[in-house]
Amino acid sequence: MFTVQVSMPKWFRFWPFAAVVVAIFWLSVIKTPSLKLYENWFWDNVDKFGHAFAYAVLFFSGASSLRNFSDKKQLTFSSLKNLAVGCFVYGFSIEILQHFLPHRSFDLFDMLANSIGIILGRLIFARIYSKAFVS
Repeated sequence: MFTVQVSMPKWFRFWPFAAVVVAIFWLSVIKTPSLKLYENWFWDNVDKFGHAFAYAVLFFSGASSLRNFSDKKQLTFSSLKNLAVGCFVYGFSIEILQHFLPHRSFDLFDMLANSIGIILGRLIFARIYSKAFVS
């Protein structure tokens, strides 16, 4: 039997991460309908679950892309720390941008939810890829 190996450029392994970055940006700048069905704390902050989920996916896809980019399929603590800081700075930058959009606003609780999502993404990645770390 003959097998054909297709060689893709290494940078192409980052497409899932890039897709999540673009999706978060798009969802952060579009005008969305109000979710305030009731006047209480839960409905006023239900979008925080979406923030946490989106940033967990962002961190996980970034860490998976870094793992796939590495020839040894191993990551250092420093590379994951840098990814987490990068995800946080990305979220902070979007919050700053939202301050200048007429249909959006800056929200510190969004940043807190983003940070929780980054931590959850890190925990999920560590659980799935426990052998992907080197010190």
